[in-house]
Amino acid sequence: MGRTVRTLLALGVIVVMTAGPAAAQEADPVIDLNEFIATYIGPGPGGEDLTEDRNGDGIPDIPIGIPGIWDEHEGAANPTEFAERVSTGEGFDLAEAGSTLVGPCGGVVISYDKEGNSIDAAVDFGDDGPPVDIYGEPTFQAGRPFKVRTDGVLAFYGFTLDTASFSTAGVLAGVDYGDPAPAFHDHQWQLDVMEIAADFGGDPNQRDKNRNAGLLDLGGVLGEESGATSLDLPFDFRAKVKARGAIIDLWGPDRLPDFDEDTIAGLAAGSVYCYGEGWVEFVGDGFPLFTAPGALATALAAAGFAGLLFNARPALSWRA
Repeated sequence: MGRTVRTLLALGVIVVMTAGPAAAQEADPVIDLNEFIATYIGPGPGGEDLTEDRNGDGIPDIPIGIPGIWDEHEGAANPTEFAERVSTGEGFDLAEAGSTLVGPCGGVVISYDKEGNSIDAAVDFGDDGPPVDIYGEPTFQAGRPFKVRTDGVLAFYGFTLDTASFSTAGVLAGVDYGDPAPAFHDHQWQLDVMEIAADFGGDPNQRDKNRNAGLLDLGGVLGEESGATSLDLPFDFRAKVKARGAIIDLWGPDRLPDFDEDTIAGLAAGSVYCYGEGWVEFVGDGFPLFTAPGALATALAAAGFAGLLFNARPALSWRA
């Protein structure tokens, strides 16, 4: 599957494994994240416990994986490359306060600060309902955004459902897909944050992978041995942003064009797709950024380019 569902769930651009999020709530959690991961994700390909925290830093030690074949391996490093990431489409509808995740994709994303304390957690069951927090309340909403620290870490776990409409083999000539099983094949995905194409890629997926898990180290705190990709954001900031992501089955190696919720079904042209859109709030002690369409790109461009856009992350992907 490459980095499919997790891309939709890690929307900042779509665990505190045993504890609740740091933000205090009067109600008791209604979703047990360990149980969710065991039920919907399962163990790793070698039977690994993907929730195990072996070094005691409060963050699960997910085994190292590999990026997809068509994944972007380097972020924008100069103004020209950065300008190519800024969308020329219609932009985001900031008046829409809700969130959505449609298609046979689900999973969980957990946000931590640099000390390993949990900040937020969101779950999607792969059904028609919106993503929710562990209290069962809708999240990624304008009034209830998913919270992320610019000096923190994201852990993500994703899955796809075995649906009859999924492809069971790819279409690329000369590619041996082996014994067929339903999954995304020859897929492309993209994650946009406020008109900026933050990350994109895909994979032929000959092994029919339908699960993945990984770490995204925003603040460069975990070290290379963790297997996380470190963005090491060069400045701390506060901003509430809107993000969207999509993945299309049997699209091939070409990058997706600009899209929104209204156009993604037409781009899929009858193939299976997943689409996610919602609000993410970067919290912390940094200065606020204006996040009107175009303003975020201007602010990030002025601050520099390297490390600001997601690179291919070595997530673990497997068939469950």
